[in-house]
Amino acid sequence: MLVVMSHIIGKSFDFGGECGVSFFFVLSGFVLSYAYGEKVRDGWFQLKPFLKRQLLKFYPLHLLTFLIMLALDARLGHFYSIPKLVANALLLQSWVPSDDFYFVANGPSWFLSDMMFFYVVFPRLFLWLVSMQASRLRIVSAIVVALYACLVMAIPQDMVNPVLYISPLTRVLDFALGILLFRFCTSAYGLRMASWISRQSKSGVTGLQVLMLLEMVVVFYIYELSPSGFRCASLFWVVSPVFLFVYITTDKVTALVTAFLHHPFMLWLGSISFEIYLTHFVTLRILNSILNSLGVYSAELPGMAVTCMEVVMIVLVSYVVKKCYVDKVYSALEKVVLR
Repeated sequence: MLVVMSHIIGKSFDFGGECGVSFFFVLSGFVLSYAYGEKVRDGWFQLKPFLKRQLLKFYPLHLLTFLIMLALDARLGHFYSIPKLVANALLLQSWVPSDDFYFVANGPSWFLSDMMFFYVVFPRLFLWLVSMQASRLRIVSAIVVALYACLVMAIPQDMVNPVLYISPLTRVLDFALGILLFRFCTSAYGLRMASWISRQSKSGVTGLQVLMLLEMVVVFYIYELSPSGFRCASLFWVVSPVFLFVYITTDKVTALVTAFLHHPFMLWLGSISFEIYLTHFVTLRILNSILNSLGVYSAELPGMAVTCMEVVMIVLVSYVVKKCYVDKVYSALEKVVLR
């Protein structure tokens, strides 16, 4: 929803997109480690079936939104070259450092290109990061941070977005942070800290969770003052893992924020979060076109009313797409693709 709101509000809320993307990449590294780490360690993890399953989950929706946006652009007389179409169809668009490639048609789909790279490197990256000695890990981390800082300070302003925000080679650092978060959570120190947090009173845990939310507010104001090279990714490298650690370790404590996140409506929203992300651009495009054709312009309506209408429509469309397309296509192709 941070990403969605950044696209509804515009450049004045770029924070939402950049924070949301970093959060998602870190979370992805943690979740994959949690789900498959043991199999990777034991040598039971098979990359090819894993890639097939992941593609089956998201590629049909990527293809649908891609084709719809192409049709909408063609209706306005805007067409794309064959290399751009092929790059996006094959999920290679984020490897080309130009927004003419990675923002073609359904712009938010660039993150799928990054995720495919993360999926491919996950087994080796996981083993490397979790088996490395702590002293060596600290040295490697310091070197990576120093090199990244040099890159940020040296890179031209017009290359910040394609290199630091989009490129899989730099965003893999967010993904690696998620793996390191898993390593910390399963370490002796992490387990002791998690145990201490879980023993606190409900009010104490609620206070800690609220503190994490306030931390995000503080980061928002720091973001506004930070150079674009830092705020597009690395600003969130400390914030996201700490935020996630607190909510991971307090997930089973019936504190106020936890109860809210476990409410059936919030869980329902979570179940369609991917569809919300990948379809919201299309929904906004069609909705705005309808409003314009009816002679109803956003400037003539209260801003909050328009925003609420857009959010409601995005959620409803996402639910329908999941039930009537994503789930049905997955069920139809699962036995064929994954056999």
